[in-house]
Amino acid sequence: MRREDLKQLLIEVGVDILNDEGLARGTERLTFKRVFDRAGQDRGVRVTNASVIGRIWSDMSDYQADVLAAALEDVDQARFEETIQAAADVVAGADLATPDGRTAATREVVRMACGAHLASLTRSRTANLTMGLRGLAVSRLPLDEGTPAAAGVRHAYETYSVRWDYAIGQAFEALGVRMRPGVTVRQLSMLAISLAEGCSIWERVDPPRSGGILLPTGPEGTSREWTLFALGLDALVERLTELDPDWPPGNPE
Repeated sequence: MRREDLKQLLIEVGVDILNDEGLARGTERLTFKRVFDRAGQDRGVRVTNASVIGRIWSDMSDYQADVLAAALEDVDQARFEETIQAAADVVAGADLATPDGRTAATREVVRMACGAHLASLTRSRTANLTMGLRGLAVSRLPLDEGTPAAAGVRHAYETYSVRWDYAIGQAFEALGVRMRPGVTVRQLSMLAISLAEGCSIWERVDPPRSGGILLPTGPEGTSREWTLFALGLDALVERLTELDPDWPPGNPE
C-alpha cells in the first residue's frame, strides 16, 4: 500500500475509534497498537510500527494531531453542497428585477440554506464527535500553541471558513448584495459558523425551541418555518449588508 493511502486509512480508523468510543480526554486513547488492531480487524490491513513510525508520523502525538484535524474537518463536503443547492434553488426562482424582490430573495436564501445546513449537521455520522472535539481543541489552543495539534485546529477552521466564504460570496453575487463598509465576507462567515455550532447544540438540548418557528415572511404575509440559526443569520445579514445599487442582473447560475 502506498504511503499516502496508508496514512489516510489510519486517520480514518482513528476517527472511527473516536466516533465509536467517545472522546474521554480527547485523542489520548488513540495508541498505535489499538489503531493497528482496528485496521486489521475492520479493513484487513496488517500494519507494523516499522511501516509507520518515522515514515509517516514521527510519534504517536504526531498521529493524534492528524486525526484531530481530520475529525474537525469532517463537515461532509457533499452535505455542505446541499446548503449551496438550497440557496441556488431560491435564487433560480426569485424575482430579482426590483430591490424589494432582491431583499425578499436574500431572506429566503438565508432561511432555506440555514435549514438545510443545520439538517445536514445533525445527520452527519460524526456530528457529536466533531462538536466535542472542537470545544476541546479550541480550549487547549493556548497550551498547544506551536504544536501540530494547534496547527491542525487552525487549518480545520480555515477550511470550513473558505466553504462559507464561497457560499456567501456566490449568493451575494447572484442577488446583488454587498457587505457594508468596515466588515468582510470572512467576518460574516465566522459569525455564521459560530451560530451554526451554537444552534447545533440547542438542536440537541431543546429541539422544540430551536426550530419550527412560524413567521409571516412568505408572499402576502403567509407563514414560513424558520430555525433559530436562520433567524440569527438573517438579522446579521440585514445589519451587515446592503443592496448593491450598481449591480447588473446576470446569470444566477
